[in-house]
Amino acid sequence: MLWLYIAAVGAGGLLGLLRLRVLAVLAVSVILVAISVVWMTFQQWPLSGAAINVFTLLATLQFSYLVALVLCSAWSRSASRTLLGASTRRT
Repeated sequence: MLWLYIAAVGAGGLLGLLRLRVLAVLAVSVILVAISVVWMTFQQWPLSGAAINVFTLLATLQFSYLVALVLCSAWSRSASRTLLGASTRRT
């Protein structure tokens, strides 16, 4: 089950760094839910444990997406400020 969390963090981070929008995150969320439901049915998890685990996986995906998106925005703003500052000093 740990591999699902690692996949959720990786997918969310990749989507955030690529600045993909809601549709891509929704598609990955649906795929993640489908995989986890099939896996938990195969392992015969109780319904309450499976539901909590699915919500935790989705929260992990969303959080990693937001963190990567914020970091990507911060890096691009930092780069543009550096370039803007360098160009104003030369003139």
